[in-house]
Amino acid sequence: MLSGMLGKLKEMGNGLKDDALKFKNRGFMEACTAGCAIIANADGVVKPEEKRKMMGFMGASDVLSLYDTTTVIASFEKHCAKYDFDAQIGEAEALKVVSTLKSKPAEARLLVRACCVIAGSDGNFDQDERAAVTRMCHELGLDASEFLPAA
Repeated sequence: MLSGMLGKLKEMGNGLKDDALKFKNRGFMEACTAGCAIIANADGVVKPEEKRKMMGFMGASDVLSLYDTTTVIASFEKHCAKYDFDAQIGEAEALKVVSTLKSKPAEARLLVRACCVIAGSDGNFDQDERAAVTRMCHELGLDASEFLPAA
């Protein structure tokens, strides 16, 4: 079961960089960092170690490595700061940014794929992260089962 889930996540990661090159723009990067903030905050607490790990992964990510690292980190931290103020406000604001891709289905799907890969990067795609992906899919008008590996 776990190997099937990890296999699906790896498969989703294949071709992300090539697909992302098609959508290299500020709006897509902002939506990606908002999605990353949603995933990072899924369990309600982002420890400093988790932030460093997430930022390190974003720098190494096929999708987000296309952008200036300083810009990506600043955008991610901006979204996380809203969670620090209030988790509900943080998520609502991040989902608002994610929703800017609703009218762009190919970009929206790429965003969700990238978030799934990030969520599974530690080898554990937990229920909180799955719920966060489901909320993003709902906001984008996508079917979450298209992206979520079987539990």
